[in-house]
Amino acid sequence: MSTRDKAIRIIDKLNERQLEGFINMFSDFVADEVDIEEEKRKRLAAYLSVKKMVKKNPDIDYDKELAEYREEKYGR
Repeated sequence: MSTRDKAIRIIDKLNERQLEGFINMFSDFVADEVDIEEEKRKRLAAYLSVKKMVKKNPDIDYDKELAEYREEKYGR
């Protein structure tokens, strides 16, 4: 019996809670390419959705804005 077969037999005997613990314990040792690619896809989608929200601000003349505000507030 190969080592892989032994591992499969052990895993088959685990209940759901034990299997979750097993996965949590050993997931750091084996990088799952599917999970990595899915994470990259999610991050890219989030970045692109945020990028769509970005709008170019018009150039603001702060001195003019301040003067208009003072005129409106103080009548000067």
